Amino acid sequence: MVEEKKNNNEDESPQKSLEKILQTEIEVSEKISAAKEQADKSIEMARGEITSLKSSIIEQARKDREEMLAKGIAAAKENAQKRIVQAKAESEKFEKSGKNFIGEAVQRIEAIILGEFESVDK
Repeated sequence: MVEEKKNNNEDESPQKSLEKILQTEIEVSEKISAAKEQADKSIEMARGEITSLKSSIIEQARKDREEMLAKGIAAAKENAQKRIVQAKAESEKFEKSGKNFIGEAVQRIEAIILGEFESVDK
């Protein structure tokens, strides 16, 4: 068989060999071009996916930030409401305890005022 191939190769003219080489070069060049086109398409798809991924990440970050702010605001409102309730209870307690001393305070004020008038009249 090896001898047959040698004989076939020897029978080919240089012109035919050159044509085969050129044809092979053309085929290889077409394959390289197709591979380059495919690689360019893959790169463009990857760029599109990256852009989409970036947009998705930014949108998710915005949602997370808004959620975090909403939770923080809700916690602050809850804390403020607790303090309001506590302050109201303390003010009611203060008011009740203060009512016990209103009569005494009135008497002291009357004594001060009347005492001044009495000292002026003398």
